Amino acid sequence: MKAILLSFIIFLSGCGFIKIELRDITPKEKTQKETRKKEEPQIKVPITVPMPVRGTPVKLQKGYFIKTSCDEFFRSVDNGKVIYAGDDIKSYRWLLMVDTGRYIAVYGKAQKLFVRKGESVKKGQALGKVGQHGNACGITFEIRDTEGEPVSFEFEK
Repeated sequence: MKAILLSFIIFLSGCGFIKIELRDITPKEKTQKETRKKEEPQIKVPITVPMPVRGTPVKLQKGYFIKTSCDEFFRSVDNGKVIYAGDDIKSYRWLLMVDTGRYIAVYGKAQKLFVRKGESVKKGQALGKVGQHGNACGITFEIRDTEGEPVSFEFEK
């Protein structure tokens, strides 16, 4: 009897009298990206950090270029661990990245670095000497989230 009833329903759906719609009722699993967003603490935007060097900040697309005298040293804005120190990325010259646990501080266009990858740094510690960019001396400074995306920030006053 069930087979006859099922055949009749299929016949009616083929004629256009009845619409049969199959649905998947199993719950969708959360993607890794959705799960990760909930687990990680969100950075307050904009965050404030001290100036890494005395000078005049000029706003760039992802951060600031801080103009200063050529004999200045730039300093760590927070405690952390050096995750990159090198000159592999040509547009940044000598580049330093410090992971603070909440964000990554990026210092670029340095003339010389005083720390190496894997070293721990303290807030206010000299990290390197500013470099020359065109006819101005200074460094580029950016703040990135733990995924490496640029974050909006301001300097402490």
